[in-house]
Amino acid sequence: MERLNRLVRALPALALAVAATCAPVAPVHAQSVADSPAQILARSDARRTIDDMSFLVRLTSYDAGQVTDTRTLWGSLKRGEDHDRLLMYFAEPASDRGRKLLVDGDAVYLLFVRTTNPIRLSPLEVLTGQASDGDVVRTFARDYDVQSMTEESRGGVEVYHFTLSARQAATNARYAAVQLWVERSSLRLLEAEFYAASGVLLKKASYRDYRPAEGKDFPYTVEILAGDDAGKKTVMSFDRVGSRGVPRSEFQRGYLSSWIPREP
Repeated sequence: MERLNRLVRALPALALAVAATCAPVAPVHAQSVADSPAQILARSDARRTIDDMSFLVRLTSYDAGQVTDTRTLWGSLKRGEDHDRLLMYFAEPASDRGRKLLVDGDAVYLLFVRTTNPIRLSPLEVLTGQASDGDVVRTFARDYDVQSMTEESRGGVEVYHFTLSARQAATNARYAAVQLWVERSSLRLLEAEFYAASGVLLKKASYRDYRPAEGKDFPYTVEILAGDDAGKKTVMSFDRVGSRGVPRSEFQRGYLSSWIPREP
C-alpha cells in the first residue's frame, strides 16, 4: 500500500494547454470597445485550444536546480460543452510505462499495468513535481467568473490582468481563484497564479515558446513553480502537438483497460 501511495503522489502532471502544423494563425484584431472582460478571456482561451488534440509531452521536475524526476506521456483531449476529457499514456520511464490516466471533468482515474480496475484520484493529485492533469490543457472562461480586468504593463509588455473566481458548479475548476496576465496585442496567456480558497498561493505558471499548431497559437513550454518554494518547479515541454479524433466512447472509466494508445 505504501508503494501504491508513493506512485500516486509521484504521478506526473500535465496540463496547461496543448496542440502542430504549419497552418497560419489568424491575426488578432483590435479589441472592440464592446468586448467585455469575459469575452476577451474567452478569445484568449480559443486562440490556444485545439478541440481534438493529440500530444507528446515531457515533464522535468527540479529542486534547487537539480533534476528530480522526468516523465514522457502521450495524450488525447476531447473538448465538450459540459467539460473536457483527457486520456494519457505513460511512455517513460520504463517503471511507469503502460499506466493510463483518464480525466473526465472532476473525475480522475489511474490504471496500473496488469490491472483492470482503475483507482480514483483527487483532481489536484500531482503527476510529477508541480504539474497536475489540469495543467496539460488549461482554459478559464467556462469555469471561472471574471471579478476584474485591468490594463497594465508587466515586464515591458502591455497586458490584461484578470482576477478570476471559480464557478460553484464548474467541474474543471481546480482552484478557488486565479490571477492571469494576457498580452493585449496577441491575447497570449503569459503568466498565471493559482490560489486555494484560503488565499494561499499554490503555484505559479509561465507560458512561452508559442508556435502555430493546427491553426492555433500554442505555448510549447509551460513552467510551473511551487507557490511556497520557487526552487521547486516542473517544466512541461510539448514535443509533438496535433489533431486526432478519438471517439467520445473511449473517454470513460469502463473503457480505460481496453484503450489502445497511439503515439502522436
